[in-house]
Amino acid sequence: MGLDKKTLWADVLASIRVSVSPAIFSTWFSQTHLASLTRMKERFVTEIGCNSAFIKNTIEARYFGLIQDTLTKSLNTPCDLSFIVKANPIRTSPDQETATPLFTKSKNETENFLNTLSRAKIRPGYSFENFAVSSANQMAHAAAEAVAQHPGTAYNPLFIWGGVGVGKTHLMLAVGSAAIRKNQDLKILFCTGESFTNDIIEGIRNKTTPTFRNKYRKLTLLLIDDIQFIAGKDTAQEEFFHTFNAVVSSGGQIILTSDRPPGEIARFEERLKSRFEAGLIVDIAPPDFELRCAITQIKARERGLPLAMEQAQM
Repeated sequence: MGLDKKTLWADVLASIRVSVSPAIFSTWFSQTHLASLTRMKERFVTEIGCNSAFIKNTIEARYFGLIQDTLTKSLNTPCDLSFIVKANPIRTSPDQETATPLFTKSKNETENFLNTLSRAKIRPGYSFENFAVSSANQMAHAAAEAVAQHPGTAYNPLFIWGGVGVGKTHLMLAVGSAAIRKNQDLKILFCTGESFTNDIIEGIRNKTTPTFRNKYRKLTLLLIDDIQFIAGKDTAQEEFFHTFNAVVSSGGQIILTSDRPPGEIARFEERLKSRFEAGLIVDIAPPDFELRCAITQIKARERGLPLAMEQAQM
């Protein structure tokens, strides 16, 4: 036939990629390849190679129809599928390729970037590139990327809520990191609701309230983690209300995280809730199985540790 299996499978994966979440694609489909393709009269007989028995069994059970339909459309011919456990001698998936930095930074540029992160209280290592996306968090991820591209214009404020460990803080820090990469002259600050409150207390005690207000109200991007901490604290809510108005009215962006939506935060002033509702409130659900596997593999890859799927799913 002269069909190139590598090219054909790359086309199939490209079609499948738009039909499933990034976490599902990375977890399952990126570990497959087209092992064989044979023309049998009016049909093609194909073998899909999988890196492990676990991958094979899962894909065969969950995605047989999707793969068969996609292959049939690509070949314009009916296909019979079978799945085998076989290592891929040639990497075919874009997700398996070695990532190349968009920019090669000099030592000074890297140091300047890290110093700017430090001044903004943003921990390095949190980016959109190492954030695993699935249906559980894709809306929050998309909103955060939109804010990073156009701070102060899209979703202001952006309020992200969810349980512990679902990635709220990661997304917030990714926005700050992306903003600093674009412009290191921006006035950016990350803090927690507790540290915001402590700064107020210190300002009152030391009679340095103007310094506190100058620190927060002239920011381009204000990131506050666990904003629910200020609930029931009248002075903190009063100061935050005026800080919010000052930042937003000057074209700045505010991103907040919480363990619950604004409407469910007890002893939270209605005027603050109304400010939050004027922007975008989005939740992050607990990670599903595919997302947990993807997160585990990302963390292992960052540490230079190869991790088989069977190990990740444990």
